[in-house]
Amino acid sequence: MRRYFAPGAYFVGIVVVSVALALALVWLSTKQPWLGLGLTVSLDGDVVIDKIHRESVLPAALKGAQLLSIEPSQRSSASRLSFEPTDLIEEPDALKSAAALRRFFRRQDEMAAMLRAGPVEIVTVSSGAIESFTVEARATRPLADLPVKLWLQLGVALTGLLVGAWLVCLRVQDRAAWMFMLAGVGLAMASGSAAVYSARELALSLPVFATASRINSIGSLTFGIGVVTLFLMYPRRIVPRGLLLLPTVLIGGVIAFIQLADWPRYVGLMQDAIVAVMLVLLAAIMAQVVVNRRDPRARAMLGWFGLSIAIGAGAFVMTSVVPTLLNLPPFLEQSTAFLFFLLIYVGIAMGVLRYRLFDLGTYAFGLLFYGVGAALLLLLDAAFIFGFSLDRAPALGLALGIVGMAYLPVREVIARWLRRNRRLPAEVLYQRITEIAHAEAGPRQQALLQSFWADLFNPLHITPTTVVHDLTTKLENDGAILKLAPVAGLPGLELEWAHQGGRLFSSADLSRAKSLNTMIESSLRLHHEYVEAVAAERQRINRDMHDNIGVLLLGALHASKPDRKDHLIRQTMSDLREIISNPNQTSLPLPQLVADLRVEMLEHLDAARIVTQWHDEGLPSVELAPQVVHTLRSLLRETINNVIRHSSATAVDVSLAIADGGLRISVQDNGKGFKTDHVSTGNGLTNLASRVEQVGGRFAVATSPAGTLLSATLSLSPPMAAEPAAQIKPRAAE
Repeated sequence: MRRYFAPGAYFVGIVVVSVALALALVWLSTKQPWLGLGLTVSLDGDVVIDKIHRESVLPAALKGAQLLSIEPSQRSSASRLSFEPTDLIEEPDALKSAAALRRFFRRQDEMAAMLRAGPVEIVTVSSGAIESFTVEARATRPLADLPVKLWLQLGVALTGLLVGAWLVCLRVQDRAAWMFMLAGVGLAMASGSAAVYSARELALSLPVFATASRINSIGSLTFGIGVVTLFLMYPRRIVPRGLLLLPTVLIGGVIAFIQLADWPRYVGLMQDAIVAVMLVLLAAIMAQVVVNRRDPRARAMLGWFGLSIAIGAGAFVMTSVVPTLLNLPPFLEQSTAFLFFLLIYVGIAMGVLRYRLFDLGTYAFGLLFYGVGAALLLLLDAAFIFGFSLDRAPALGLALGIVGMAYLPVREVIARWLRRNRRLPAEVLYQRITEIAHAEAGPRQQALLQSFWADLFNPLHITPTTVVHDLTTKLENDGAILKLAPVAGLPGLELEWAHQGGRLFSSADLSRAKSLNTMIESSLRLHHEYVEAVAAERQRINRDMHDNIGVLLLGALHASKPDRKDHLIRQTMSDLREIISNPNQTSLPLPQLVADLRVEMLEHLDAARIVTQWHDEGLPSVELAPQVVHTLRSLLRETINNVIRHSSATAVDVSLAIADGGLRISVQDNGKGFKTDHVSTGNGLTNLASRVEQVGGRFAVATSPAGTLLSATLSLSPPMAAEPAAQIKPRAAE
């Protein structure tokens, strides 16, 4: 059976090997002869001691002295080496002449041999006085004396190797990932080997220095093979498949020529080769931009590549390569320059992994304008110091003032112009959202919603989605799609390709979409609640007028006495005002309310010539809540109204009593009854059932050709919140 290893297992193995290699380089750096000196080159071109280690055998007073020469303690003018600025050079590639390269490596080897052979005599000059010291170098260098530049370059090497391995573990079948890994291996070779010789104290033996230098040049150009081949195939292959080997053949040929043709005669070509590789790389990226000009996702990936390479390669060429080509010292140490290559490498990794492609525009804008601002500040500062002979503090103050008053406002104007398609004024947003909320539900509301998002982001396509389980607003397909969550019953939307396919949606777009979607949902919900409240109030008024006003008007219609008619009309007007302005009315004692209702109902029934039996003995003197008062009054009024109008009854029995902790009301007539299937179509009984249920009571109707019994039980302490009304369930009379 074939054994399977998870990608994580491979990656852990690579981590272990990489750390072991880094430790080996640290060990090699410590296995060098050590005097405890720190050297630098003065402005006059002299080699000066700028540091004496506390464990050094040399006196601390030598700090600041010029280092003249070194020779074996057995004096011999032939073996004496005078110190030169080139002895401290970090990168031998900067020496363009083959003779200068050979002389440099020979001097390094001789100096290392002296230090290993035994005591040496060091000659210094300080304040015009020449002194000599006989010292013996320690066989090993203390770990604490290893400079920051060594650790920095080892960090670059480890990062390059591990990032490349990580990407390959994630995408084993992707050839672009393997090319990226090759570039990482090249970066690790170049940076790791340079860490050994650029962090030396005085000198390295020729085998160590030559091996490290060869590995460095091979690694630098291997990095070029990886990235150039990568951009010939990614995001889209732009050359025939066979030509993908061309970078390997050409750059590999340069590597072989430099290493095999009388090394180190052509090592000085390294700088020219690196510049050529960078130019080819930029050309490949530009070709990819042209080929992928209609693909926003590919353009975003190329944006990562182009941004990182423009910053990293541009900074490296300007600070290291150009000064060397002009026979000037590099502006930055090689250890710092390797950070530019790491920046390129990480930027490429972000593009290959498609990491937050949708935010590239924001990052690019910020990096570009902050970089321009910093460069402008430095140029102005230098111009005021060297051009106008100002002191450093006033020059820096003037430069900051100009950048703050001139550059930053211009930057903000440009930023607003670039964001113009993603911004609508606040008053327009409010107007549009209000229009959506108040529109008629259905196609009209959906059309307004789509139009709102179209004006905000100008997407290429807007598609309603019927997915109900995914209720979050999010970005998909690397920012190609902005998915909007459903709001208040309206379906969700998928917006594809912002700005008519000109860019991807960014995280700022996502944040804005979430906020606006929440505002739209809140507006729709509030408007829906308002419409429901209006409908509920309309229903309440209709129900109260049906249950109360209708009964009073019917009583006034049947009243024979003018004063009784007037009284009922006045009562109608009073109840109408209560319905409109004070729907909850006031609380009343139960006996008083029942007495008033008894007088009112008996008068109505007497006017209709219906014999009435009324029973309300033994009712307790309890205060009824306004809801219960209103419900009891409406219940009796509507019931008696139904008896008078519909039952054809000649007698009715009304009973109110306390039962099971509540007030039980029953109204029995001897009329003709009604068909139970008509109950749901009427309004009166439905209203009554709803009223009773809302105060926590029970309601029932039993009917037959021999009469109708309506019964209800009201709680004397109604619930705080009204419950939904129940449907009337008529039952046949027993």
